[in-house]
Amino acid sequence: MRIAVIADVHGNLEALEAVVSDLKVSMPDTVVSLGDIVGYGANPQECCDRVREIAQDNIMGNHDAAAADVIDTGSFNDEARQGIEWTKQQLTASSVSWLQNAPYTVEYEGALFSHGSPVNPGEFDYILSVRDIEKVFYAFDNRYPVFLVGHAHRRFAVSQNIHGDEEPVIDYSDVIRMDEHRQYIISVGSVGQPRDSDTTTSYGILDTDKGIYTVKRLPYAIKEASDKILKAGLPKWLAYRLMIGV
Repeated sequence: MRIAVIADVHGNLEALEAVVSDLKVSMPDTVVSLGDIVGYGANPQECCDRVREIAQDNIMGNHDAAAADVIDTGSFNDEARQGIEWTKQQLTASSVSWLQNAPYTVEYEGALFSHGSPVNPGEFDYILSVRDIEKVFYAFDNRYPVFLVGHAHRRFAVSQNIHGDEEPVIDYSDVIRMDEHRQYIISVGSVGQPRDSDTTTSYGILDTDKGIYTVKRLPYAIKEASDKILKAGLPKWLAYRLMIGV
């Protein structure tokens, strides 16, 4: 099965449309969204509509949860909080209900998908440190060969042998060929707000039959997306960071 995985669209319609166009070429069997469709960007409603069209499953992200009043914005920085308050005014009741009812995890072909760490997924913890990584492998033992996550907005893979007797190994390759004797956590990067110093939009395709994950990086109309943020009166930093990929 070939599963396209998108994450962290964050209201960036231009980036999302670049991905949608590429999906028509790559033709996966299914599309899974790892959440945070809204927040930061200027087209939250349009992005909800588009993801509902293309994705068979959408997982709840923390910005989705905040926009749908599932959680408060107490842990958000000022720019993110302003983005959520503005976003709430843009969403239809149907989109709010859809976001509210999104699951925290989904499973396909033995792979587990979540927004942040799958350990207590409703807490939306990041996976950024060795300790974060080890928590995931320890909590699930050998139940899943691969975990796919968003939230960090950075593209990388990390693996450990199934015996857990070595330090995790980080891999930034564009093609990950998985070994059946290892477990993997794949951070798929962000469609709408990359933070790995690469301004191109990012998504991936997991081929469960071949055990291969392929990274897809695509150019998109960054200036148009950035200008929309400014025109909407959202914080300038949200527009500027798209131009530099941080």
